[in-house]
Amino acid sequence: MKLQVALDLVDLRKAVNLARELCSVGAEMIEAGTPLIKLYGMASVSAIKSACPKAEVVADIKTADVGGLEARLAREFGADWGTVLGMTNLETIVEFIKEGKAVGLKTAVDLIGSRDPEGRAQEILKAARPDLFIVHLGVDVQTRTGMRFEDLLEIALKIKNMGVGVAVAGGITERELELIIKRGAQVDVVVVGRSIVNDTSPASKFVMMNNILKHI
Repeated sequence: MKLQVALDLVDLRKAVNLARELCSVGAEMIEAGTPLIKLYGMASVSAIKSACPKAEVVADIKTADVGGLEARLAREFGADWGTVLGMTNLETIVEFIKEGKAVGLKTAVDLIGSRDPEGRAQEILKAARPDLFIVHLGVDVQTRTGMRFEDLLEIALKIKNMGVGVAVAGGITERELELIIKRGAQVDVVVVGRSIVNDTSPASKFVMMNNILKHI
C-alpha cells in the first residue's frame, strides 16, 4: 500500500514547499489537488514534479470531457497519474484511459458521487481498464449523510476483487488507517489530505501515518 498526500491547497508556493518537505521524508505519491490546478493551471503539476522529482505526481484533474486531450496534457506537464470522473460519459473515460496508455500516464477513475460504485466500476471495466479506481467519500457527503469509512472500505474491496487496483479517499485519519490494517484490507493507495496538510508538522504526521500503513 502507498500513502498519497493530496495537496488541496490554493497557495502554489505553500504546495510546492510542502511537496518538497514531504518528499524529503519519503513520500511516494504527491497529488496536485483539483483546487490548486483550477487556480494555477497545469503548470502547478510541473512545479510540484520539479520540487519532488522522485515521487509519482498525481494530477487530480477529474476530467469530465475531452478525455484524450486532458490525459495528454497531464502527461506533458509532468504528471505520472491523472484522474477522470467515473460519473462522466463512458466515451470520455475510455478516451482518457486509451490516451493515458499511449503517453505513459497511469489512469485513475474517481467514483466520487456514484450511488453504485461497484456497478459503475463493472460497467467501465467492460469498456476499458484503468490502473486504479478511487472509492471516494466526498467532504460534502461526509457532512450531510454520515456515511462511515467502513462502508467505503467494503465497496473498495469488492472492486479490488474485480482484478483492478483500488484506492480509498475522503477524510482519512489514523483511525481509518488502523482499520485498514486491522481488516487486512489490501487496497493499493490510501489518499490523505487534511490530516497531514493541516497538521502543525506535516512531515512528522506523514511519517507517523506512513509507518502505520507499512506496519512499522
